[in-house]
Amino acid sequence: MNTPNRWFRLLHCMSAVVSVFLAGCIDSTPESDAEAEGDDADALQTRYVELGDFVTSDADIERWREIRQKLDAGFDDVCGDTFCEGDYTNLQSLGFTCSVSSKQGRIRECVWTFAASNEAIDAGTGAIAADIPFFECRFRPTGKVSGLLQSFGDDPLRSTLPGADTSIYDALGDCFNHPIDATALPAPVEGPYVGATDLLEGESIDAWYAMTHALAAEFDSICGDSFCEGDYTNLEALRFSCSTNTETQKLGTCAWTFAGSANVLRHNGFVRVEGQPFTCSFTVDATPAELASALAPSSEGSVLYRALPGATTSINDALIDCL
Repeated sequence: MNTPNRWFRLLHCMSAVVSVFLAGCIDSTPESDAEAEGDDADALQTRYVELGDFVTSDADIERWREIRQKLDAGFDDVCGDTFCEGDYTNLQSLGFTCSVSSKQGRIRECVWTFAASNEAIDAGTGAIAADIPFFECRFRPTGKVSGLLQSFGDDPLRSTLPGADTSIYDALGDCFNHPIDATALPAPVEGPYVGATDLLEGESIDAWYAMTHALAAEFDSICGDSFCEGDYTNLEALRFSCSTNTETQKLGTCAWTFAGSANVLRHNGFVRVEGQPFTCSFTVDATPAELASALAPSSEGSVLYRALPGATTSINDALIDCL
């Protein structure tokens, strides 16, 4: 007679035990989520800065400046016989930077940005179109700032960064196979215009290249106090080119290509590169030889500020409107 009551009491107890167990599981779930959210919050609280803003001692500041300078110089030394023999012959460094955690100086990422250009002349009109791609060569070294600065050694370009399998030099080859924002140039058309250098030879072509080299060198020397004070502090001159009418021997259009970039640190420490291309075009009423003579570096005065043949304006005036 008492058996049903005993089973009822047993089932009641078991139900209570199961209820307590389930209640415990339900209570533990929000607690685990809260812990996970706390871990994410800690990660998001890490602030990242550029390595140049992290170093404070004179020795580290000078070492970082030296590394970046040697990287650029090393690249310039080898590019003509290596990387610049590919699709783009005028690769220019826009700077090497690294992001680090603001408190411990742990390296998050390093990026070396480059730009280059190819130009195409419209044979029918003499207009010049430009393809100006960027290259973001990214590295993920391990460790902290002190170890990274030491790892570069005397030849930063050939150095292997902490945690990497290959040197910076070896990694660049693959990077240059992946241009960013490359633009297809127009298909060739029939017409009287060709590149200015196609009609020059001997002393005339030497004078042309002396002029273009002088223009680039002078731009580099003044940029820091002029054009490089804007949104892009690392503007680099890429190529100065002109079209020439084969029937009149006069120049058609001249175009000077430039590139600049700005680095933006994301909240997670990775670097977003904002590249900006420029094609500065203007006309010149002269033959190629006359332009080279008017802007010869051996003449007195600045080649950038010197008046163009048949005009009162200079190339610097054209750059102000463009850059």
